[in-house]
Amino acid sequence: MPRIRVLESWLADRIAAGEVVERPASVVKELVENSLDAGARRITVEVSGGGFDLVRVSDDGEGMDPEDAALCLRRFATSKLASPEDLRRIHTLGFRGEALPSIAAVAQVEVLTCDGHEATRVVVEGGSPPRVQPAAAPRGTVVTVRRLFYNTPARRKFLRSVAREAALCLDAVERHALARPEVAFRLVRDGREVWAWPPEEPAHRASRVLGVPIEQLLPVSYEAPGLRVWGFVAPPTAARRSRSGQYFFVNRRPVTSPLVSRAAEQGARTLVFTGQYPACALFLETAPEAVDPNVHPRKLEVRFADEGRVFAVVERAVREAYRSRPLLRVAEASSGLSGPVAPQPPRWEVREPVQGEVWEPKPRPRLPALRLLGQVGGTYLVAESAEGLVVVDQHAAHERVLYEKLLQERARGRVAQTLAVPLTVELSPAEAALLPEVSAVLGALGLQVEPFGGSTALVRSVPVVTGRLRPEALVRACLQERLWEGVPTQGDRAVERAASVLACHAAVRAGDPLSAEEGAALLEELARCLDPYTCFHGRPTLVVVPLQQLDSWFLRR
Repeated sequence: MPRIRVLESWLADRIAAGEVVERPASVVKELVENSLDAGARRITVEVSGGGFDLVRVSDDGEGMDPEDAALCLRRFATSKLASPEDLRRIHTLGFRGEALPSIAAVAQVEVLTCDGHEATRVVVEGGSPPRVQPAAAPRGTVVTVRRLFYNTPARRKFLRSVAREAALCLDAVERHALARPEVAFRLVRDGREVWAWPPEEPAHRASRVLGVPIEQLLPVSYEAPGLRVWGFVAPPTAARRSRSGQYFFVNRRPVTSPLVSRAAEQGARTLVFTGQYPACALFLETAPEAVDPNVHPRKLEVRFADEGRVFAVVERAVREAYRSRPLLRVAEASSGLSGPVAPQPPRWEVREPVQGEVWEPKPRPRLPALRLLGQVGGTYLVAESAEGLVVVDQHAAHERVLYEKLLQERARGRVAQTLAVPLTVELSPAEAALLPEVSAVLGALGLQVEPFGGSTALVRSVPVVTGRLRPEALVRACLQERLWEGVPTQGDRAVERAASVLACHAAVRAGDPLSAEEGAALLEELARCLDPYTCFHGRPTLVVVPLQQLDSWFLRR
C-alpha cells in the first residue's frame, strides 16, 4: 500500500493558508492591498477582538461584476497576471490570487461588491463552496472576515495577546496609508474610530506616522540612473532605540528590507547616537524588472537585481538629507533638547554636473559665527552667536574635528609623520594576534606599525593630527579587540572605525583646561567640518540657548 497520499483539498487549503495568513494583520494587509489595486480612493478598516473576531475592509474601488465575484475566492484566480512575462514586471500589490481563498480556508468570509451596475454577495465558511447571490450595494467592495482561525485553534494559541495583535493590524494599515497619501484612510477598532486621515501631501502623512512635526522632517531626494530614492528622515533627536520607526517602500509596496535598513543606518552613522536608529520613510522607485517581489509568501520582502548599487544610493540619499539643513540642537526650559525648530534653507552650492564628472556638493560654513566667552568646568566652551548662547562639548567637538581631518588627510595622501627613531612597543598576546589583521588599515591613516618579533611591535610613523598623544598609547587604543567585533578589518568601514578610535583618544578630554586661543581655534575648526553637529558617536557637539529663552528665564517677556 503506498505511503504517499495526495492531500484532500480542505487540508491542502489550510496548509497553504498558513503561508499567507500568519495572523490578523496578514488579513488586513491583503485586503487593503486588494482595495488599492482596485483603485480605491477611500478605505475604511474595522478590527474587533484583535482581528480574531472581525476584520472588515470597505472601499470605493471599481468593484466586481457577478462573474468575477464568483471567481475571486478560487485559488490562483487573479486579474493581475495574463502571461509569464507579467510575473517579471509586477505593477500591482497583489498578483498570486491566493489571499482571499487562503483567508476563506480559516475563517468565515463575506464579499459584498458592486461594479456600478450589479451588486453581488459571496459567502464562504472554512473553505466550503461559495454561495453567490444578488445584493444591493454602492460601487466598491466590502470584505468581512469573522472568526479567524476558528477551525485551526492551534494556530491561534501561538499568537500574541488581543491587544498586541490589534496593534499589528494598526501598523499594517499605517504602512499602506503612508505609501498612498492620496488615499483617505479611516481606522476603527472595537467600534471606536482611532483616526481618519484625508487625502494629503506625503510630508503630512509622514509626519502623522513618524510622530515628528512636519517642519522638522528632512526631505530625501536623490536620483541615479534607473533608481530614485525619496521620502523623509526624522532629525537625530527623534531617533529610536529600535527599528520600529523605519518604513520602506519599493514601487509603493511596503516591504521589510534589511538591506535598505542597513543602508539608511549607514547614511545616518556618526549623526545618530550609537545604539539608536534613524526614523524614516523611504520610497524606492525602480523598473519593475529590477526587483522581484515574489520571494516571500506574504510579499513582505523583495530582492533587488543590483543590491550593492541600491545600498550605495540609499546611503548617499540619507546622508545628503541630514546635510541639507543645519541640525542645531536648541535648549528648552521645559523639555530639554529639541530638534531644529524651523526649516532652514539648504547650505549647498548647487550646479549641474558635467556629464561623466564625479561631483560632490561643496559645503559652505555650516555654523553661525561664534565668539568665545570662556570655559565652564574644564569641559564646555561657552560662546556667543547671533542665535544666542552656544555651549560646546570640547571633547565631542574635537573628536569630530580630528575624525574628519584623518579621513581628509588620507584622501590627500598626507597622513603620516615619520618618527626620527622607530619606537618599539610591547604588546599583550591578544594585541599581537590582532596586529597583522589591522596593520594595513592603521597604515592608511598614518599609524605605521608592524610586528617586530614575538610580542613586540615597531612604530614607524603616527598620524599628523594626533601629535599630542604618545605613539604607544595610539597603538594600544587601536588594538583593543572589542573595538573590532562585528567590524571588517579591511575596506572603508575599517578605516572609519580606526579613524574614530584615533580621534577619540587624541581629542582633548573633559576637564582639560584650554586657553582662549585654543578654544577659539577649536570653534573655527568645528565650523569647517562637514558634519559639525555631532561627534562620530552621534552625541551633540553643541547646544544653542536662544536669546528669547534667556529673556524668558529673566522674565523680560
